[in-house]
Amino acid sequence: MKESTKGMLLSGLVYPGLGQLLSGHILAGVIFVLGTTAGLVLLIYCLMQRAFRVMDQALPRLADNALDAQALKELLGRSSAGGWGVENICLIGIVGFWLAAMVHAYFVGKRIDSQSR
Repeated sequence: MKESTKGMLLSGLVYPGLGQLLSGHILAGVIFVLGTTAGLVLLIYCLMQRAFRVMDQALPRLADNALDAQALKELLGRSSAGGWGVENICLIGIVGFWLAAMVHAYFVGKRIDSQSR
């Protein structure tokens, strides 16, 4: 398999930066791995905080038998209201790192392929 294809598949299907690490571009690989991991950790943290806030508001209503589907929908709507939250920015960053890692791995692999001929 060509290095360009292998690098792109590893960075695209397994984890961003893995194609760079296995092709010897350690710095680029570490940057892609750390950037994607930081985005994922921050995204999960923000989503867990939102879930805990909704649970804190829902549990008292549940204890009073006042939590129905409409009330839960209202709580969820209030928790996700408001512009470009950190979650959306993290998601865009993760996708950006993922795409950049795939493209970078492909071109690095192409260069390796052309040098090995």
